[in-house]
Amino acid sequence: MTRIRALRRTVGVAFGGLVAIPVVLALPAGAALAAPSCGAVVTASTTVTANLVDCPGDGLVIGAHNIVLNLNGRTIDGVGLGVGIRNDGFDGVTIRNGAVAEFDHGVRLGSGTTQNLVTAITARHNEVAGIELVNADNNNRVVGNVLDSQSQRGIAVLAGSTGNTVRGNTVRDNRDGIYVELSASNTVETNQVTGSSDRGIEVVDSQRVTLRGNTLLDNGDAALALRGSDLSTVDNNTVTGSGDAGILLTDAHDNQVLNNRVSGSGDAGILLDLAHRNTVRGNNLRVTAPNASGIELIGSNGNLLQSNVANAQLGSGVELQNSSSNRLLTNTANSNNGAGIQVAGGTETAGNLLDGNTASANNGDGVFVGNAGNTVRRNVARNNSGWGVYAAPGNADGGGNRASGNGQVAQCSGVTCAA
Repeated sequence: MTRIRALRRTVGVAFGGLVAIPVVLALPAGAALAAPSCGAVVTASTTVTANLVDCPGDGLVIGAHNIVLNLNGRTIDGVGLGVGIRNDGFDGVTIRNGAVAEFDHGVRLGSGTTQNLVTAITARHNEVAGIELVNADNNNRVVGNVLDSQSQRGIAVLAGSTGNTVRGNTVRDNRDGIYVELSASNTVETNQVTGSSDRGIEVVDSQRVTLRGNTLLDNGDAALALRGSDLSTVDNNTVTGSGDAGILLTDAHDNQVLNNRVSGSGDAGILLDLAHRNTVRGNNLRVTAPNASGIELIGSNGNLLQSNVANAQLGSGVELQNSSSNRLLTNTANSNNGAGIQVAGGTETAGNLLDGNTASANNGDGVFVGNAGNTVRRNVARNNSGWGVYAAPGNADGGGNRASGNGQVAQCSGVTCAA
């Protein structure tokens, strides 16, 4: 009889003044049943058993270290103010398994928060960010969440948040997908970022950030951008259908852009603007649809472009403008609508080395170097509509260039080309 009375209390049926309580079929050890009110402070591991609707400020507030907040599939809902789930400095907390909607911030980890896990959360229609880290350090993990239709950012990592991981999230239809600013040594990997009205992933004024294995599709501006950010790695990402550049480095130095696949960009597949000493290697610039151009450098010096494939672009395969002391080694730029490789600009366009590249079947020249002071050697240029290799007076012929079947009968100008 005692067991039957207990069952009646948990199934949520009201008899004789008993209050209805929703069913919870399985609870983690030590967890509490809870149908908390808006703004409640959670100080023990808790499984939520009812939705919160139209919270006028914060939804729930973490109030202890090393606890689990299991939303149990429930929704924490606001009216466009406050934070859905707030943690201001408690460590070792897990927040999981539910939805947070219509706050300023969906989930927010504040200053000094370490070793938190935010997982299986769906954050939608929040104003500033779905999930936000602010000065949150040391192995916080944002893993396997859905960030849908925030007014501003899906996930934001801000203000000195160091050593965190953003992995395996689905980020769609936000203004910015994932945004990192003034934060170092964070990892953003294997996320799917689609339909951002602005940028898919943007890193601003940050160092040693790893962007690896992400898929970015149909983002309105540059899909993946580093701005004022150094010593970072952009590795093995797939970028398709960006409104602007696929991968953009602006005033960003000493970074590695490696083994990415970029297609269908409204601007260059990879664009370096005032970006120095970067390595761009092993990238494929036409997996499906062509980009407006392949790799483009503007006012960017001391970079290494090596073993990239920039074929069948709408413009040139590789283009340098007003850029000096760059090394272009063993790249392939075939069947482009413009030149294969083009170097142009003012007198500062000097000291570039073009060595061992292949530029064939382009609608313009194979290799065009329009400024003095560069070195051209061991390039292969066949069946281009213009020159195989054209080097303006004052460039160095490093020897070993080869050309045949090009539209200009002489095949090469300014360097000697073997057939």
